[in-house]
Amino acid sequence: MARCTLLSASLALVVSMGLLLLSDVNALCNMTADPSGYTRTGSDYTWLAMPQDATIEDCMLQCCVDARCQAFSFNHGAKVCTQAPSNATVCCALKDATPPAVPSSWNKSEVVTGAKEMAPAGIPKLTDPRLLDYLDMGLTQFMHFSVTTFGNIEHDCVNGKCLPASMFNPTQMGPDKNGITATDQWVLTAKAMGAGEICLTAHHEGGFCLFETKFSNYSVMQSPYKQDIVSDFVASCRKHGIRPCFYMGPNANGYFTQVLNYTSEEFYHAQMGMFAEVLTNYGPISRLWWDHYMMGCGGLSECPACKDETDPYCFPAAWPNYTQLVHDISPETLLGTGPDVAHSGGGETGVGDYPVWNGCNNTGGIYTHNTFGPQGYVFLPREADATIQNPGDAWFWKKGHAFWNASQIWQHYMLTVGRGEAFILNLPPDTTGRIPQEYVDEVTKFGDALRVSFNSSLAEINNVTLTCSEPLVLNFTQLVTVDTTMLREDLTQGQAVATYSIDVLNSDGVWIPQNGVNGETVGNKVIDFFEATSTTAVRFRCMSSVRSELYLRHFGAYKSQPPQ
Repeated sequence: MARCTLLSASLALVVSMGLLLLSDVNALCNMTADPSGYTRTGSDYTWLAMPQDATIEDCMLQCCVDARCQAFSFNHGAKVCTQAPSNATVCCALKDATPPAVPSSWNKSEVVTGAKEMAPAGIPKLTDPRLLDYLDMGLTQFMHFSVTTFGNIEHDCVNGKCLPASMFNPTQMGPDKNGITATDQWVLTAKAMGAGEICLTAHHEGGFCLFETKFSNYSVMQSPYKQDIVSDFVASCRKHGIRPCFYMGPNANGYFTQVLNYTSEEFYHAQMGMFAEVLTNYGPISRLWWDHYMMGCGGLSECPACKDETDPYCFPAAWPNYTQLVHDISPETLLGTGPDVAHSGGGETGVGDYPVWNGCNNTGGIYTHNTFGPQGYVFLPREADATIQNPGDAWFWKKGHAFWNASQIWQHYMLTVGRGEAFILNLPPDTTGRIPQEYVDEVTKFGDALRVSFNSSLAEINNVTLTCSEPLVLNFTQLVTVDTTMLREDLTQGQAVATYSIDVLNSDGVWIPQNGVNGETVGNKVIDFFEATSTTAVRFRCMSSVRSELYLRHFGAYKSQPPQ
């Protein structure tokens, strides 16, 4: 979202009367200035130019009315306002996290810092409808397609060399005998798999663009193909009801760095320009997938190295500016992985974390396993990723490479979506521009199994409130065979279940706890499998929780039919 400028009624009255005092800001915003000799440091402040007669109260007010601001720095003098716009000599810097106050040699007449006093973390609620929709969707199709597809490599523009754009020449992008274009095939494959979104590499780390851009001469328009693939892709998404998403890394464009030798400022403006183009020319865009989020330059983060990483054109200092650009142009676009969705801890294995708590205790953008817990300042979901070309972890198409079958895809779906996270699975097109038919066949088998297993339940209860001490029973009207349950919490009320049991009623009227269930967090969704049993009832028992009240969105029993 854009920087919030909504004032509380009390603060608005103070401001309108011209009575703004330091004590007013302290009281109304729960903010304090640091004592003399202490300052707060950090590389990702947002810098504002201030009038010459501005006071510390004016800077504190800027932080006060900004819902995301947690700390501020009020500065006098050109040497401490070098990152502020318009060559300002009085400036205010806002930070979306709370760095500690540390001893400093700065004179209080030059630099004064401070912070909001954050309330203790609580059980966060999912209040963003975009994230609720994203978690309901669960599965996204990744599409790694670029000039690297034709070069049989994973990473382009390294060691000072890029593959020539002339290599990019897909041969079957147009309609086939049934009138299906390649981009239509991509989208129809996603629908068959059960994905609600496709994330295409609009430009990967090397910088080759699949769209027409005025900011680079390394694109599909310089190739023999000479057609805007992103435009065709978005049109196919709109036609078939799939959300378009783009992989574009703000801090990764090897062509700019390795070939054009851009300065940090040139790199920054060109990358920002391309993001503005994509969001404006092809929007609305569901999501941007940011690799190497909040990282600096080096390795696969192909951006110009900086001596001073606090320079606003350098990374990681530049990250908040890209976030702000997206919020300004396309506020409906999710940034994940990025500030809206964190990366799962399993790497690129397609194996998610468990247990999965969505409470995040870090507001600064760098997330680790220790960041998450039942309590947190914000609700932050996670996503696991993998490519179908496994074993071997190949993201761009490789001829003859091993690939997962439908059963293996099912297994990884259950280790991610089935335990409360989201999953993005890569299906790379080959040099024809189409997803290989063998990949399509396997993901279609997987999608068919998913639909047969979960499109209808044997019995279900939805939207129920209970306490952790109350069991929830599904009664069947006749004897049925059951081997699967699905649980979902209403995350708009926060996540609570810490441990649980699934029990099946046997023929003697005894409840038998089932072995092999996940048994810890529920969160967005947890799918449990156990030995197929004929029964007239199944129950959920909360064994422990972080509060007594539970808000269950769904408890259903199923007979699964995994792919064979």
